[in-house]
Amino acid sequence: MERAGQRHRVDMLRVDSRHPIALNEMHVATKGLNHENGRARHGGGTTQVILTTLTARLIGACTVVGIIVGVVAPHAWAQEVRPGAMRQQTTSAEEEEPASRPPVLLRIPALGPTLVPSYPGLSNYPLELIGLLMSPLERRDVNLVPTISISEEFNDNIFLNNANKRYDFITTFTPGIMALVNRPRFQLAAGFSNDAQLYARGSSPNDGLARQNFVLGSIWEPTPVLTFAVADTFLRDQSPDATAGGFALGGQAGMSNVLNPTMGWQVGSQTRLDLGLIYSVLRFEGQGAGIDSDTYGLTSNLSHGFTPRFNGMVGYNFTYIDLRSGHGDNATVQNPTLGFTYRVTPTLTVGVDGGPAFTHLGNEDFITPALNAGFSQRLPFGNVSAYYARSIGVAGGFGGPTDNQTASATLLLPLLKDLIVIFNPAWTKAESLSDQQIERVDVKIFTLTLGAAYRVNPYIMLFGGYSFLQQRVGQFSTTQDFDADQNRVKFGVQFGYPFAFDLGG
Repeated sequence: MERAGQRHRVDMLRVDSRHPIALNEMHVATKGLNHENGRARHGGGTTQVILTTLTARLIGACTVVGIIVGVVAPHAWAQEVRPGAMRQQTTSAEEEEPASRPPVLLRIPALGPTLVPSYPGLSNYPLELIGLLMSPLERRDVNLVPTISISEEFNDNIFLNNANKRYDFITTFTPGIMALVNRPRFQLAAGFSNDAQLYARGSSPNDGLARQNFVLGSIWEPTPVLTFAVADTFLRDQSPDATAGGFALGGQAGMSNVLNPTMGWQVGSQTRLDLGLIYSVLRFEGQGAGIDSDTYGLTSNLSHGFTPRFNGMVGYNFTYIDLRSGHGDNATVQNPTLGFTYRVTPTLTVGVDGGPAFTHLGNEDFITPALNAGFSQRLPFGNVSAYYARSIGVAGGFGGPTDNQTASATLLLPLLKDLIVIFNPAWTKAESLSDQQIERVDVKIFTLTLGAAYRVNPYIMLFGGYSFLQQRVGQFSTTQDFDADQNRVKFGVQFGYPFAFDLGG
């Protein structure tokens, strides 16, 4: 969208080909479909106290970020690119130097107002796989890194239950593996990790299979006008503070997976067609309150560059929500959209798109607004972005369908080649569409996460982070009271042995 004659990305989040910065957060969820990944934690009836508390925590987190930036930013500024280099280049995949491209997980495109861009889900991204967001160790076609991480965590509410609030110190051993493929027309990043947890105070049984994470992102450009991408995030969480689906259900174990393949076709020099599919799965274990669901989605978007700065869009999105456990009727959502993106400056882009969402639920029909709005600002040492989205989806294990609203901001600082800092506050509110639903949902959740990693050498990486979670169940909800406040602080070291080689050809 930098010029009328170049490709126009549907999603303003999409990083340009020269700068490793993603707008994300638009977890964040993925999109109406991925709103189960939204994170918000506010409380009804205690607004002033909560706002004061959250403000204090926000100031504290910002102070930590400021200290980190103050230490390392001078080195980053010393390496600042020339002003002319900030402009997006129109080189093809073959002409572009693969080593100069940003990590593939920060290039995955996202579509449409019911598909809120959130990949790779920075608000709950596992620190043990943060190496996938950094530059490869070697400029080779393939980098393969088996790892073992050891971390220590303080958790002041390990059961995510304010009625049974207990703290503990958790030692975690995390074996994992990360793979990066960087070819002229093909990029892939994939990682898997398993957490084995030991509890110092015995608040919960030790568990060798407490949590498994899998992250995948890939982009293939077979021709200069055709792009295929796929993103997948998997989480199986059996820890006492499990949050599968993005909301807290008193630590009920569960599994979530979101698969999102997309295709982009540059129809003409100024026109682009993007199509996407989503399959989102939520499964819960045991006899808890979690509601299983499958969400299927189709997104489409046609964009046209009217001027070098202005890009108009029209689209259509379809969503089908299947509540497999029988907790209510299934729902279909149809959502025509109209929107635009506008490049205010060479480094600042804003965008808005949306339209009416027509939902059929049992014998009822609803019309609600669907909206996706945000901005992305490229900085000399990173990127800052923010967004607001409203769409129909599910509220994690609380079920649905629900009218979801999410607001999020992301500060991504790849300050040096071997240092990355991520700061991400997010808020989500979910309310049932109908008062006739078996389970009425009225829940708010707020999360604030700060993560950092520094690669000391090819074999050792230090990482750490802080996260805050606050969830409140509203007065109109008929679900159990799952109010929760949680603070977590984690520090660790990761050991890995990299293998790098070329594929040839």
